[in-house]
Amino acid sequence: MKIWSAFILLFAISSCGSPEPEDAETVSIETVDEIQKEDAVEHAAKEQKIGTFVLPNEVVVLSFKTNKKKQVFLCRDKDNKYLVYRFGSKSKVELQFPEKLNESSFQKFEHSSYFRGGGAENLAMNLDYLSFTNSGYRYVIYKTYASESEENEDEVGIRVIQQKTKKETRIAGDFNTFEGGFPEEVMEKVTQSEVLYD
Repeated sequence: MKIWSAFILLFAISSCGSPEPEDAETVSIETVDEIQKEDAVEHAAKEQKIGTFVLPNEVVVLSFKTNKKKQVFLCRDKDNKYLVYRFGSKSKVELQFPEKLNESSFQKFEHSSYFRGGGAENLAMNLDYLSFTNSGYRYVIYKTYASESEENEDEVGIRVIQQKTKKETRIAGDFNTFEGGFPEEVMEKVTQSEVLYD
């Protein structure tokens, strides 16, 4: 009888202390969900650093593809808190300028332009440049039209000028992919310049 009572008491104690299998399974699923959410957030952060040309809080100022299928994006924060340039392949941002995105970013860009109307007989032209300096190179995003040019059409692209040697490399853009422009509300926030690159 004592043995039987001890057995019943031991069974009762062990039953009270262990959770039901369903509760244990629920805790496990919640833990897995939390881990997956954390992984997803971490993955999204890495994607933004590596492969995203336009972040959720940004709008595109201008964009185009180069003839060699690279991507060019100039973006601003929706609340005009910063301006940023990104260049790279379809899946990877190879250059972002500036690295720190804040109000001071606008002053790191220079805008210059020239317009002369009157058609071909007046040698009409429309020149727009946005430039910045990074690691000893000046990068110039350009959109130009000159009526006396052989093709008589708009051109877009990037000029990369080594500051010491003045050696220049042109990265031609595909004008058919050009979107956006040089809006006044953005250009008035950047440094104004009179330097023309043509």
